[in-house]
Amino acid sequence: MANDKKVACVTGASGIIGSRIVKGLLQKRYTVRVLSRSNHFDDPRVELFCGGLEDEEVLRLFLRDAHLLFHCAAELNDETKMWEVNVLGTERLLNIAKESGIVYLCHMSSAGVVGKTSLFWVDEKSPCNPQNTYEKSKWSAEQMVSRGIKGCRVVILRPTNVVDGRRPGAFLLPMRGSWWDKFKVLIKGGECAHIVHADDVAAAALYLISSSIESPQCFFVSCDHEPLNTFAGLWSLYRARKVDRSIEDVQPMLHLPLIVPYMIRRLWRGQGNRGNIRYSAEKLLSLGFKFPLDVKGAVDQIISIYEHK
Repeated sequence: MANDKKVACVTGASGIIGSRIVKGLLQKRYTVRVLSRSNHFDDPRVELFCGGLEDEEVLRLFLRDAHLLFHCAAELNDETKMWEVNVLGTERLLNIAKESGIVYLCHMSSAGVVGKTSLFWVDEKSPCNPQNTYEKSKWSAEQMVSRGIKGCRVVILRPTNVVDGRRPGAFLLPMRGSWWDKFKVLIKGGECAHIVHADDVAAAALYLISSSIESPQCFFVSCDHEPLNTFAGLWSLYRARKVDRSIEDVQPMLHLPLIVPYMIRRLWRGQGNRGNIRYSAEKLLSLGFKFPLDVKGAVDQIISIYEHK
């Protein structure tokens, strides 16, 4: 069946990951449907279904005769809504998806579900001990999704700190470059920043459509294998690219030992992981996936976007 005859549904299609998945699906000539509370979507090529995860009638229309489902919608900020959206909303979507005959489900979770850990390298087999409301809600949703759907390949993605030109995350420190930003990097420069570009996360979601894995499967989407994916490394990398200097010899700026920010965090918050923890994408990479941008490409794209503003 040609892709233009297949229907792909995306929740959270206005977000930095969902919007890129929509774009990729259109490029692959899928018929794309999006679920949104807004009555307008920027791309006229998609079919818009106006509603939320609480609207069962809309969800049934949204998923009718669909083949693929990318569930990217989530409540990130309002703790009072996290359980309703992230857990109960996912449960409704799954129940209706089971009746729709979809053959591929990609559920967007978060590396945050791991929560508190003493491990240095975290992978998909590592235990999860979520701490805050968001982490707990995403972990509960994951557990429901991981039960699978008969006749459907199910994948769960756990991206780390997702960035792009609109939400540059740790790149804000070198972009602003104030004395306070320099002080922050001096203190916590050795800690892993866990950044991954939204393009890379969307690419992983689309790549797994054609994978032959057994399901359900969980994957970290992380660039923590990059040595410069630290606060000090990103600072130096960003500064080097701004002046068009070769990145081959970039060295992280000087910073205090890792124990310093860890102890500050313990005193301030009473808990926290050590800053040398990294999330492994080895399972995803073992399937032949390659990050389109990785850390260095993310720097170049963010610089390019801000230079054209």
